[in-house]
Amino acid sequence: MKLLSKKLNYFDISRKLHRINLSSLGQIFFLIGIIFLASALPISLIFLLMSIIISFKENKKNFLWNKWNIALLVTSIFMILSSFLRLIFPIQSELSYLAKNSWIDIMNWIPLFVSFHSFQFYLKTSSQRILCCKALIISTIPVIFSCITQYWFKVYGPFSTFLGLITWYQKPFENAQSGVEGLFSNPNYTGYWLSTILPLSLYFLLKNKSKKYNSFFILIVTVLILYFLINTSSRNALISISFSTLLVFCSKVLFIKLLFLITFLLLIVTLNPTIAAKSYEFLKVFLPIKLLDKFILFSKLDILSLHRLDIYKNALYFIFRNPLFGWGASTFGALYLLKSGISPAVHTHNLILEIAYNYGIVSSLIITLFIFNLFFITLTYLKKDKFNKILFIDKIWLTSAISSIIFHMSDFPYYDGKVSILFWLLLAGINSINNEYKKIIFSK
Repeated sequence: MKLLSKKLNYFDISRKLHRINLSSLGQIFFLIGIIFLASALPISLIFLLMSIIISFKENKKNFLWNKWNIALLVTSIFMILSSFLRLIFPIQSELSYLAKNSWIDIMNWIPLFVSFHSFQFYLKTSSQRILCCKALIISTIPVIFSCITQYWFKVYGPFSTFLGLITWYQKPFENAQSGVEGLFSNPNYTGYWLSTILPLSLYFLLKNKSKKYNSFFILIVTVLILYFLINTSSRNALISISFSTLLVFCSKVLFIKLLFLITFLLLIVTLNPTIAAKSYEFLKVFLPIKLLDKFILFSKLDILSLHRLDIYKNALYFIFRNPLFGWGASTFGALYLLKSGISPAVHTHNLILEIAYNYGIVSSLIITLFIFNLFFITLTYLKKDKFNKILFIDKIWLTSAISSIIFHMSDFPYYDGKVSILFWLLLAGINSINNEYKKIIFSK
């Protein structure tokens, strides 16, 4: 009996050691995948895929017992059904050649629904989230380098390797007012990435004040992120990061007061041409002219003339014509051109409208409730955190995640694989924060 007991203990210990080693290996693969995310997506995907496989092996029992996963599973079923119907019964004959694109587009969603579950295995604790944030900062260094070479040294691409799988775009500037884009294909994508990473770099800057060399390095990185964020001329990036910071770090009363104050100042500048002209001359010393022109266009009272609003209006028109299963991916540009007769829009520039147009209102409603419920729970914990149990890193993570969502309400960089992975990574971190704090936040 003693010998049998010793053998059982040995196997139990071996099993635990195996689990620890496998989990550690998965964590390493996960962090390597994040480090290569911005600069070399195919390499990143290889390591992230290995980390996802290990996560499922270690955590497979919890997949179908999780309400968030069930919501994503139901959404996946509706998306697959929608794509099948569009392939068999195209709504308009001239769109039949685009039907197959719905199956390709599904790869932007369902694999990332799976990653939402898997990433949480590597984001369960605040220390794991700090490691992930460090990996994201390292991942951003090539982005900064590409922005420096493009913007300051006029080194233009595209530069590609691995048969074009890895491409740094660095397009030549169309004119003096063009925004910097670095290795991304569009300045707005660069603006999204930098605005999402900025709070993370600020966290390390504040936490490393006592460490001289680390503090100097992260200061340089933070300043460059902010500098190139402004020079992307991405209005969405600046609005999303400003709004999310106020929402997380201000009290409800202060947030409302600041919102009213900003609105009041914008109205004064808009209605008074003299003040507007003086403000423009002052701000153009510090901000790119292209960015200022965008804000001036946005502040004009003739809102109905804005192209983005016309896109939304047409998207809603098409959605209500086929609300249940949508029109299928990649068809919006063709339909928008046929209806409006003006320059085509590739997508709807809004997360909620994009899913509703492609896959139907049910899929869009589930994803919308899924995301906003996640943030509502976290913000509820935050506002009731009288004993400061929520760590600063988790508040910073929340800021980045909210900034990411706000950005996708007025633009849609999601179709870049780097962006969509970061998007779901941040959501996975939010759910991990909720799981960690739901048992302790109300304990006193």
